[in-house]
Amino acid sequence: MTNAIHQKQARRDTDHYLRAFSDVQNAVAVTLTQKQIVDRQHIDDIVSSENLRHFMNRLNAAVYGKRFRRFNKRLTVFAVRENSADVRHHLHLMLERPPYICVDDYRYLIFTCWSKTRFGHFNIKVDEAYDLFGWTDYILKRKTKSNWYDAIDWENCYLQTSLA
Repeated sequence: MTNAIHQKQARRDTDHYLRAFSDVQNAVAVTLTQKQIVDRQHIDDIVSSENLRHFMNRLNAAVYGKRFRRFNKRLTVFAVRENSADVRHHLHLMLERPPYICVDDYRYLIFTCWSKTRFGHFNIKVDEAYDLFGWTDYILKRKTKSNWYDAIDWENCYLQTSLA
């Protein structure tokens, strides 16, 4: 696939997710910082993606209980990786917040689930997403991304396709 076609597909996929997130009523903006080395293993994009998957499994299980495993009930999420020579490897998420969980309780739940992952660093930030498009502009900035499309963690992005 040529670079131009690759970029157009990336923009279409991203726009699709962002339009869907505009329908999510209770989105939160999350920044998750990662440890750079654990047991002599350095963090990279693959390890980061595995760590995020572990976190999302924990969070979905905590929020939905058995419905997560049995009926595949999951939170809507859009994940972007960031790293550079002078910035700690971290993740930016747009994450659905269930309406029956208040922001402070959800913040605590995110912190608890993140701290149980192998590369979960204690420095996290969870805020209500008042300006969803401002947040997406920030997390999709090109400054700290060598390849914009690969910075989006497509394996861990999840979009609710139907109301169940």
